Amino acid sequence: EKVIKGFAHTALYTTKFKETINFYKEIFDAKEMGYFKTKTDACWLSVGDDILEIFNEESLGDGAFKHIAIECDNVDNLFEKALKCGAAPHVYPKDISLALNEKVEARIAFIKGINGEQIELFERK
Repeated sequence: EKVIKGFAHTALYTTKFKETINFYKEIFDAKEMGYFKTKTDACWLSVGDDILEIFNEESLGDGAFKHIAIECDNVDNLFEKALKCGAAPHVYPKDISLALNEKVEARIAFIKGINGEQIELFERK
């Protein structure tokens, strides 16, 4: 019996709520799933098969999060698109090899989003 199914969502705290939603919609074709309110406004976005939960915060304290990885089919094109949409380059596209349970060959790059969050672009080879 499998109890753990995987991550339910990744939460991002931002002081630029609407701009952040538009940023993820423009670059990653995220779809709005709906808005809700806790102590602040929040939104769920579907990004491929996953969910990004965005909270409108007055300050970020320790930061938004370390990084999220978005799987894509062309790192180089998405990297250039992100830069045109206001992202900053963090790690330029490169090929990597990971020795996990099975060897994983990939092309990756990192950008910094409009909140300074690190976003890894991940293309499995």
